[in-house]
Amino acid sequence: MKKEVRFKNANWLHKPEHFPFKAKAKIRYGAELANCLVYKNKAIFAKPQRAITAGQSVVFYKNEELLGGGIITTP
Repeated sequence: MKKEVRFKNANWLHKPEHFPFKAKAKIRYGAELANCLVYKNKAIFAKPQRAITAGQSVVFYKNEELLGGGIITTP
């Protein structure tokens, strides 16, 4: 269980105007969206997340809109 995830190679469909910003994130396909605060290369979750794994993707949403994501480097 971790509250922070670091990521690289961020690809933004809607580039944020500023960091940090509030969003919802998914760290694996079957996971539910989780509230987080997104920085340029890390996200801090409001509640600890299970099974954060390096090499998988983290994706960010605002409401129903996909903002972008990156590759998890360290859980």
